[in-house]
Amino acid sequence: MYKTTLKSQKRRKHRFYVAGVLLILLAAAGGVLYRLPVPLQDISRIIQLAVGKFSLFPADDVSAGNVLRGTIYDRNFKELAVSYQLFSLYVHPAKIANYSETAASLSEIIAIPKQAIEARLKESKRVIELADDLDSAQVQTIEQLHLDGVYCNSSEVRFYPEHTAAAQIIGYTGGGVGLSGEERQYDLMLQPGEYKAVDVPEVDFKDNTVLGRQGTDLILTLDMELQKKVDEKLQRLLYDQDASMGAALLLDPVSGRVLALSSRPSFNPNYFWQADNATRQNRVYNRIFDIDLIRPLLVRAAARINTGRQTAPLLPVTIAAKDFGLTRETYDETINTLCLAQPVPEDFSSQDNQQEGLPGEDGEERLSVMQFGIGIAGLMNGGRCLSPLFLDSIYDVGNKHRFSLREEATASVHILSPAMGVLVRRELSSYLASLSKDKTLSYAGRSARVIFGEKISKYVQQQFFFGMIPKKKPEMLLIMAIDQGHIGPVRKRKKRGSMYGEGKSLLADLYTTARREQVVEHPTKKNDKNLAQFLISRRIDYTPSPVRRPGDAMAMPRLIGMSLRKGLQQLNRQNLRITIQGSGRIVAQSPDAGERLDNVKSCRLTLESEI
Repeated sequence: MYKTTLKSQKRRKHRFYVAGVLLILLAAAGGVLYRLPVPLQDISRIIQLAVGKFSLFPADDVSAGNVLRGTIYDRNFKELAVSYQLFSLYVHPAKIANYSETAASLSEIIAIPKQAIEARLKESKRVIELADDLDSAQVQTIEQLHLDGVYCNSSEVRFYPEHTAAAQIIGYTGGGVGLSGEERQYDLMLQPGEYKAVDVPEVDFKDNTVLGRQGTDLILTLDMELQKKVDEKLQRLLYDQDASMGAALLLDPVSGRVLALSSRPSFNPNYFWQADNATRQNRVYNRIFDIDLIRPLLVRAAARINTGRQTAPLLPVTIAAKDFGLTRETYDETINTLCLAQPVPEDFSSQDNQQEGLPGEDGEERLSVMQFGIGIAGLMNGGRCLSPLFLDSIYDVGNKHRFSLREEATASVHILSPAMGVLVRRELSSYLASLSKDKTLSYAGRSARVIFGEKISKYVQQQFFFGMIPKKKPEMLLIMAIDQGHIGPVRKRKKRGSMYGEGKSLLADLYTTARREQVVEHPTKKNDKNLAQFLISRRIDYTPSPVRRPGDAMAMPRLIGMSLRKGLQQLNRQNLRITIQGSGRIVAQSPDAGERLDNVKSCRLTLESEI
């Protein structure tokens, strides 16, 4: 017994001794790596291998059947966000017997001159990247050649075919993770892998325990045909009125489904890093518009609510008392009971949006376009306060079934009794019908004010339009608002559109377009035209890397906006010591872009967190 214990103690001492030696060796190795300039390509490989996102494999092992991030569709299954599997081509020069033959074989496939490939193969590197953004067809062709020393690395890329349209709603990704909009809100479902009902409580799983084993696609309430019309009209109004900021909202006043949402200025999610936070904001949620833009409607609604159940119409404005006899306190108390005074919950979360806003700088209350929309819908749909809906349903790729939202997720709250709701709707419909002699219920408002400051005064002018169609049972509610940011004459235009006229014509056009749109039930295969558009855009942006000759001085490339992986690839030709701070995309670099690297030995990259 004593001998056994003694042996165990000796073994423990031996293990501690070995562990101590290993720690000393690792520390020494770390010190050497820190002091010596390790080649950049080795640093890149170490970083990527450490996070498990880099792998080299022969071309004959490439498979395009991997599960990619789910597709986001509009309500008619037009692609709004789609993922593709692309490949990068690497070569191991030491394993290539004949550079000339290999270069000639690859040149025809990757569209790079044979001489340029041969020159790259002669570089003193263990692994060389010859090309990226190759599609599966090109990789299969390379696979059939069975070339020694040729490898492919697959990667997933995200593409937004509609570019700036509804960018604030769709959002964007970085490093395969949703960072904004629906991409962020439903990142769990869009990622490959299964999930449970508790993870997405708003979706009705029916009798299923888990979904998403083979991927999940999102179907939004947006309609791209309507969205583009709204975007175009809003942009035109901004130009006509010399305004730089505007927002528009098109929704179903009965269900709360958002059919279109436009925020200007906008950005392209394919290059989201090129836009600042202000541009990426969803201005539909910014509380910057005067509540008095719709004061005539609110006064009538408050007067009807405070007269009880009297069915007689309100007196005409010409003979009625001011504000129909309402005191300021009564008016304010009544408005506070309506949807207008409540914060509107977002169906998605975003690091760019700034819905929360304080009262105006002059002490007056400000509302967002979304608050206006939900508030007006509550007055015109019988007194039901809605929540805006952007997600229509999800499509499980594995069982090929579409799952809708639970009833609780689409429920509304009654802010008025059913009888009072009908009276308010009739009062406002009668008033709006007297203003518009066509098929719409329309209204336009304008406000101008001066906000006095201690040193600088601010001049603000805002315009507002809202309309509903058809008159009896509205199916669409359109709101457009612009902030000119100044008071003064606007530039002369040959043909200038007014908010009221342009809004009414747009609303009629949207209604006609929506009625003839055919809504399909299930998604089809990925759109080949979008894939072709994506590949063309990537190859237009591609610039062949110049071949470096002995004695040539290289310039520092522009890395700001790139991912770390792309940035490291751009620097692969330089023997630089790299210092990396932060995580995410590159936001600063030293040396600056264009600076000569003749005597430069080190480079610093600063990254901004994406989450």
